[in-house]
Amino acid sequence: MEIYLPQKVKFIIDKMYERGYEAFIVGGCVRDSILGITPNDYDITTNARPEEIIDIFKGFKIIDNGIKHGTVGIIIEKEVYEITTYRIEDEYENNRRPKNVEFTLDIEDDLKRRDFTINAIAYNDKLGIIDKFDGIKDIKNKIVKTVGNPDERFNEDGLRLVRAIRFSSKLNFKIEDKTLKSIYKNVDIIKNISKERITDEFTKMILSDKPQDIILLYKTGIFKSIGIFSYINKEKYEDLEQELRVLNNCESNLVKRMAMLEYIIKKKKIPSRSIVDNLVYSNKIKKECKILVECMLKDNIELNSIEIKMLLNKVGPEKIIEALNLKKIYYNNYSSRIEKKNDIVDKIFIINNIIKKILEIESNKECYRLKDLDINGSDLEELGYKGKDIGEILNELLNKVIASPSLNKKEILINLL
Repeated sequence: MEIYLPQKVKFIIDKMYERGYEAFIVGGCVRDSILGITPNDYDITTNARPEEIIDIFKGFKIIDNGIKHGTVGIIIEKEVYEITTYRIEDEYENNRRPKNVEFTLDIEDDLKRRDFTINAIAYNDKLGIIDKFDGIKDIKNKIVKTVGNPDERFNEDGLRLVRAIRFSSKLNFKIEDKTLKSIYKNVDIIKNISKERITDEFTKMILSDKPQDIILLYKTGIFKSIGIFSYINKEKYEDLEQELRVLNNCESNLVKRMAMLEYIIKKKKIPSRSIVDNLVYSNKIKKECKILVECMLKDNIELNSIEIKMLLNKVGPEKIIEALNLKKIYYNNYSSRIEKKNDIVDKIFIINNIIKKILEIESNKECYRLKDLDINGSDLEELGYKGKDIGEILNELLNKVIASPSLNKKEILINLL
């Protein structure tokens, strides 16, 4: 089997061989290449020690902050390529990291310490594929399986519990039974892992082509262990799993998919704390998600123009339309599973009417914000008003204009004071 090597990667490997060492691409870039996916980056592993790597590439800019763990970064034309010495890892601390790292000259020793068989494959164009743990077979069979004993692999690094589910989600693979049973068995290990690392894996999962695999975070108890979720019965699990399929119909956008997930959880009354609030996301993402969920949770009633403008004043047209479109996606997915399809058609009709009204309000430049009033704070000051009275009066006038758009003329508004 031949795998394409980018020119700069081939240059690095050839240069290592010229100096009497060996080097391979390894891990995810090999797995993705076998699957026909273009890798995002290339990890390179070698029997050369860090100081020897630095000597070989002494004409290049070097990044050495990972040298303790055997990793040296080489910058070639502004791109960073990480080269790591073959390693054997000592006993792990707190299910997170090895106490010590030992270097080895044997590629098999290095592959043996890796998480899953599909990631324990190495390649160069001189020796070809190095696959000591049947990773290619598992790729062909679409299986996620640990290298060796799953209990040992998960106890080395608890994040692997989530990574197994993430690879299953990303690649549309099945988790091997023994590996899955070990996840259930060792679920409490996840408590030792930082929320930042879990968040990173969760984000990749929800943005994958199979985001409904998030159900395994519930079923295995991973979400329960980190305080997000409590128990629900088997029937509700099955219902939730079915509902989560709608995520795949959403644009691959973190805020939109997260909002849909939170909406489903709240709508189904699943006993769960907010995922976006309890993982580590920016305040901006949390705020945007909260706005969308609040808009989606509003009753499916046909809002009149006044109610729509009140809502527009609060969150703006873009977010309301975004939330309504998400709700349409939810209903379209839901309608294929229920008998009362006419009810869903009616709900979608109402949503389309609300969107139409919003667009008309925008097109007609109807006033629903203070800045759209034909009178402002300076005008009120000239009329003798001061302090907080100005804000209160402007808001009262805005409410009147929202109810009767024809009132939005300076002279009329002054007469209303």
